[in-house]
Amino acid sequence: MNMTICISAIAKENNGEEIIVFGTDHMVSTQIGQFEHEIKKYKLINKNIVAMLSGNTLLFDRCIKGIDRDADFFSVREKIRQNMEKLRKEIIENEVYKVYNIDDNFVKDILKQQICNQYLDKILDTISKFSLKTSILLVGFDNNNKAQISEIGEEGYMDFRDVNFHAVGSGTIQAINTLLFQRHSKDNNLKTAVYNVLKAKKNAEVAEGVGKETELLILKKSGVSEICSEDLEVLTKIYKEELNLGKNHQDLNTLKSINNYKKEGEIK
Repeated sequence: MNMTICISAIAKENNGEEIIVFGTDHMVSTQIGQFEHEIKKYKLINKNIVAMLSGNTLLFDRCIKGIDRDADFFSVREKIRQNMEKLRKEIIENEVYKVYNIDDNFVKDILKQQICNQYLDKILDTISKFSLKTSILLVGFDNNNKAQISEIGEEGYMDFRDVNFHAVGSGTIQAINTLLFQRHSKDNNLKTAVYNVLKAKKNAEVAEGVGKETELLILKKSGVSEICSEDLEVLTKIYKEELNLGKNHQDLNTLKSINNYKKEGEIK
């Protein structure tokens, strides 16, 4: 389970320019437990490309290592994929190969034959199941000024521009379901997108490993700006009011079946 939440959604300015709203928590997971920390879950690749990480925070710098700051979105995406593939191989070599004093050639040789040795079977099983347990959510703009969202892992990447939004982390299901429920579209305006992402983050907090603190930002072609703490308080207030609106709505008092039940003890 990737302990955190990273969310992004595409929207439009009044002039038709595409923008991206993205948010993260501040939860950090270690061997001794989970805690809120001021550590950033995102890094600026350049002024209009941002990478967010779900998983092992200590791998972040290695995942984005060697990226040309002038590279376009798709070149950055491919470089991160290569870095993660290389990182997986290096860790397997250090944690598996060195323990058993083997190398790639040894593994290739035993794959050519029937395996009847439980130790060899264990080695292959460890290698095949090894995972960085880390994902990168990359957001930014391509050379045509179109907003892009990609999830990158050690096995490849998936693009989500056509979906309009995406999330990674342990609260992914709750976040994506929220954005689906909101019917979020890349044609939504900025205010709507900001609230939708805030709501998705708040709903994701029910998942284990998602922190309560929220960082909400706006990415334009020209750069990144942050939603201030005062605005976060307003958005959270709206969210709480929405939660209570239905169950406290005055029209509930007009439900005939409920009123009849109170009078006659039976719903008809």
